Amino acid sequence: MAEPQIALFVGDAYRCERGLADRESTLLADDPDLERHVSFGDEIEPGSLRTELRSASLFALGRHFVIRQPERCRAPKALAEAIDGEVPAETLVTLLSTEMKTTHPIYKLCKARDAVVPLPSPRGRGVAAAARKILAENGIEASTAALQRLVFRNGGDLLGIAQEAAKLRSLCEGDPLTEEVVDRVVFPSAERTVFPFFDRLGERNLSGALAALSELRDDPGRMVGGAVRHLARLTMIRIALDAKNGRKKLSEAVGLPDWLCRRLVDQAKRYRLDELARTLRAGIALDVRIKRGEISPEDALLKLVFATARPT
Repeated sequence: MAEPQIALFVGDAYRCERGLADRESTLLADDPDLERHVSFGDEIEPGSLRTELRSASLFALGRHFVIRQPERCRAPKALAEAIDGEVPAETLVTLLSTEMKTTHPIYKLCKARDAVVPLPSPRGRGVAAAARKILAENGIEASTAALQRLVFRNGGDLLGIAQEAAKLRSLCEGDPLTEEVVDRVVFPSAERTVFPFFDRLGERNLSGALAALSELRDDPGRMVGGAVRHLARLTMIRIALDAKNGRKKLSEAVGLPDWLCRRLVDQAKRYRLDELARTLRAGIALDVRIKRGEISPEDALLKLVFATARPT
């Protein structure tokens, strides 16, 4: 066979999937009846796999074992030993990992067999170039702005971009992809944190807080609790500011690093103490109502945002 018996694709998820697809295409061209077995590292029992690899199939001559996330196996050394050794030539093994270390027993085994296929994620302009190629393969033309927007909303994840491209193909119908279509159709999968939302809330920036909130998929109830804690910090800092405490003393009093304290001081200065106290009481009351089942977390969160922030 042209393909090696064992192959380890390690690196970018999309490139690993493409590598697997190309390998399977070659294997199926040689043996159309090839039997396929897929498993995940955290569900593998090395002893059972060892037996399976050395057994003959009742329905096909060749067999292809695809193991995803092998680094999650609880017995990595035993897994490497199961794959190594006397395995029938008609049995092939492909492993896919996005985060395997070079010290892992599987990596060492595949390295010794010259079976490691490194597929690192593209960086910088390489991400946009790879994304444009994915779109082109789906018959989609895109402006530079639309392409950048697509990459941004997927956090540069090529596998996510490929999945979105399949969806966009049916919507574009020969028309160039626009930013408007990307914003309307592409679900933002880039990892977002709640901290920009808390900062916009602390700045009393209503439009900014709502925009940051629209990008999040966190639990609304937990976000209400986080917002209340943020407002409590701002209240403490406002009290310290009114007491004319110096920056160093203030940082020590609230128990925060100086860089974070500076940012919160800027937010606290946008309130009077009575405003912060009133908003904090409202937030605590909403949190209590959530726990009592008197209001939905989503409604409580929006009420807190509108009670705290102001239109710019």
